[in-house]
Amino acid sequence: MTAVTTTATRPTRRRHSRAGSACLVYGGLTLWLIFSVLPLLMLLAASLNRTAVFRSPIDLLLLRDFSLENFTQALVRGDFLFFFTNSLIISTAAVVISLIVCVPLSYGITKIGGRQKAIVSFSVLAMRFIPYVVLALPLFLLFINLGLSGSRIGLLLAHLSIHIPFATWMMVGFFDTVPKELEEAAIVDGCSPWRLFWNISLPVVRSGVIALAILLFIMSWNEYLFALFLAGQDAQPLTVGITRFLGGVEAGAQYGVIAAYAVLVVAPVVLFALVANRFIISGMTAGAVKG
Repeated sequence: MTAVTTTATRPTRRRHSRAGSACLVYGGLTLWLIFSVLPLLMLLAASLNRTAVFRSPIDLLLLRDFSLENFTQALVRGDFLFFFTNSLIISTAAVVISLIVCVPLSYGITKIGGRQKAIVSFSVLAMRFIPYVVLALPLFLLFINLGLSGSRIGLLLAHLSIHIPFATWMMVGFFDTVPKELEEAAIVDGCSPWRLFWNISLPVVRSGVIALAILLFIMSWNEYLFALFLAGQDAQPLTVGITRFLGGVEAGAQYGVIAAYAVLVVAPVVLFALVANRFIISGMTAGAVKG
């Protein structure tokens, strides 16, 4: 009788142990989620309160001094549409040009056989190892001699200098996942090199191209160092425009307006990522090999 009771209690103990482990895991994930989301909630709450400096976090979250005045000042006094246009043009152009250059380039690198492929891939990636601040001054001097100092084109070229090595290295990894059997079957059927790239390999890595485009867009949208050094008054993006509310020695920083400006800067990227996420998931679930 005792043996039967002991045997019966073992599954119960295991279930309790699994339930306890699951509670610990979900509890830890919940705390991490709160820790990750809380700064964004505080930012949004600060933007919706008239005074955001000398208020407690609870007062901010409860919106006890609710006002939309911060957004009005950010949009009007901050020339938001002007800086938004610069950011949108530069970020979109950087993504489009990077993909046009990097997708065929990375596909060609995957066709290099032997050790040369590893050398070329590492050489491309090594260009990404250079810190941005090291490139800022040489690019500034180069753009002065070329007449591109302070222009959108100069800032765009600076973005491309850091995007192209990174995007090429990423796309090489995506093209390496294309099944060799798929390409060999297409070659046997008489597929030309261009059709092999455009109709066979590129559709397989479509989800990777979309993910890379999103990543490059976010990198360009949030870039600050090159914008600070290389952008003139007519080419400054949103990351520089927000600094006009930092104030100086006499006038303090307008934290509520800065929070509202930051919300307006982050919102387009978040919405863009949420919309594009559907296409990434659909591309991944469609399968790697298409018949």
